Amino acid sequence: MQRYDIGIDVGGTFTDVVVCGGDHPFYCKVPTSVRAQAEGVRLGIERAAAVLGLGLEALLARTDRVVHGTTVATNMMLEGSGARVGLLTTAGFRDELEYRRGLKESVYNPALPPPRPLALRRNRLTVGERIDAKGRVVEPLDENAVRIRIRQLREAGCEALAIGFLFSFLQPAHERRAAEIAREEWPDVYLSVSSDVLPQVREYERFSTTAVNAYVGPGTANYLEKLERELGAAGFAGEFLVIQSSGGVIDGHFAGRRAAALLLSGPAGGVLAAAELLPKCTGHRDLITIDMGGTSYDVCLIADAVPKVTSETYVERHAVALPMFGIHTIGAGGGSIARLDAANGLHVGPASAGAVPGPACYGRGGREATVTDANLVLGYLDPDATFGGSVKLDIEAARAVVRARIAGPLGIGLEEAAYGILRIVNAQMTNGIRVVSVQQGHDPRDFVLVAFGGNGAVHADRQAEDLDIGTVLAPRMAGAFSAFGGLFAAPQVDHLATWAGRCDSADGAELGRAFAALREKGRAVLGTEVELQHDTWLACHYAGQTSEIWVPLKVGAGAVEDASLQAAAECFHATHERERSFAKRQEPVHVIGIKVTSRRPCRRPPPSGGADAVVPDRTATAASRRDVYFSNEAGWVPTPVYDGARLGAGALLEGPAIIQEPDATIVVYPRWSCRLDGHDIYHMTYRGGRP
Repeated sequence: MQRYDIGIDVGGTFTDVVVCGGDHPFYCKVPTSVRAQAEGVRLGIERAAAVLGLGLEALLARTDRVVHGTTVATNMMLEGSGARVGLLTTAGFRDELEYRRGLKESVYNPALPPPRPLALRRNRLTVGERIDAKGRVVEPLDENAVRIRIRQLREAGCEALAIGFLFSFLQPAHERRAAEIAREEWPDVYLSVSSDVLPQVREYERFSTTAVNAYVGPGTANYLEKLERELGAAGFAGEFLVIQSSGGVIDGHFAGRRAAALLLSGPAGGVLAAAELLPKCTGHRDLITIDMGGTSYDVCLIADAVPKVTSETYVERHAVALPMFGIHTIGAGGGSIARLDAANGLHVGPASAGAVPGPACYGRGGREATVTDANLVLGYLDPDATFGGSVKLDIEAARAVVRARIAGPLGIGLEEAAYGILRIVNAQMTNGIRVVSVQQGHDPRDFVLVAFGGNGAVHADRQAEDLDIGTVLAPRMAGAFSAFGGLFAAPQVDHLATWAGRCDSADGAELGRAFAALREKGRAVLGTEVELQHDTWLACHYAGQTSEIWVPLKVGAGAVEDASLQAAAECFHATHERERSFAKRQEPVHVIGIKVTSRRPCRRPPPSGGADAVVPDRTATAASRRDVYFSNEAGWVPTPVYDGARLGAGALLEGPAIIQEPDATIVVYPRWSCRLDGHDIYHMTYRGGRP
């Protein structure tokens, strides 16, 4: 009997479902159910089952894994719809979340409002206790005060409790006892304890991450529990796994307790797929992924086949110091709204029309001009296309809204207005790529762009031209690439700890014991029935710096060797020089934290297709032609349109051309060529080399 794995990615506009079980993965797209995402997931699986000739129950009964990338936690942060959080902290530190270490994103703007509070001040209460900087108890925990404060927060209507005490990362006894009391007084409360969530130095980052986890935790846990329960009732008995922001997957129950680690769950799937597949299938190891869906544009840099991971992420201006892929997100998707300001300046995004009502061309009542409307007006999208099998594009509605909202007020033509929208959004996306490349010490010309999402390959050639990049890759299943990527992720968990020392004078035996303790935590989560892989890291900095760079460290079963520490120091110097333009090789390298990433082996789907086609095939026949507006200078250009399903390995097309896949469009711009390889990946190359 054929067995299956199912990958799911819930986006702001569409939910993608990928089913792997044969020679080629099958995928489908359905509109996201904004208010009940589980309904959209179920509908997508039902549609996939129907195409396979199975019922929902039959497909789920044959499914070994469901791997889910979710935006539930992200949406709660963006919309301000998380839980009502109560914070219990050390006396004197009630306002640590407000102080933010003095961080202000625009220091010269006195009118800049503070970020939306995660816990209202009246719900931030203190108790007597104190542990000093060496982990010694200076003042015992006032347990009676803890009980009183917890009862106050419960009576105030709080739905989650965050506990963060000073120096608990060195000695967590007080936090653990407060958590025990909380479970006694408030058995059903969602608990977020800083020594469990982020046992690392710096109270603001630790308190903020703990509060974020409490804010998004109840809603995320409830959603995952409901979805897993519904899938189980429909016959699913396999593993239910959730993609984490750092790239691995973890079971749904653990994910619900560590909800802050899911804030980049959705976009992480596409990065995983790119890092796993493209170096093997194309030979390119230095990649910049661009994922453009309906609401956002997500960019990540992959150097030597390894995605960048950072612990310095801010979500809605709140610090989340957990390890995450270095994904930079901007509000530039197909649903991004174009608008005019008071001086008739044209802006695009970050506001989005989302799934409901969506762009005007979706016919769901949208009345704002969006990027998708502009693409349709200019001929990049098929006027007869259906998205997700349920959205029929209405080109007249798109023309009407662009004319009414942009062209008319500016006194310009329809095409010029639509092209202006695209020029602005393309510039924003190009700047997004610069953030993860140029600003991190990387030359984008040394990289290849990987475009996916429903809209990524519509715009990618323009970003490549702006950045002097000569090659763009687009997978055939670009529209569902993030859902596919989750199936490549291994069960994985990160454990961190504070460890202060220097690379040139560290006690290797002590450091080895610290790493061994973190490895044991990984085994406790992932199990001991199979051998786990453990990657070990150091958080390094120069004396006086307040931010770190994580570098790999080779660690054996016992003490850490001096040679390994020396190699880590050299890696830190080189990384610091590349990312921050200088290195102080004559100075010692300080260590402030350690991390172990524990990983369990898993089955991964094979690359689609066979070997790469060597012989170009120029015999592809266009299914139709339509006029496309590539620039104000060129105007409308008759352009061949190809049915992607009819293109075979080796197909070679000269731009301008448009390739229509079921869930994505690939635009080959003038002066570009495109070849489909044997792994179902389109290679777009600028003619004559780099632009």
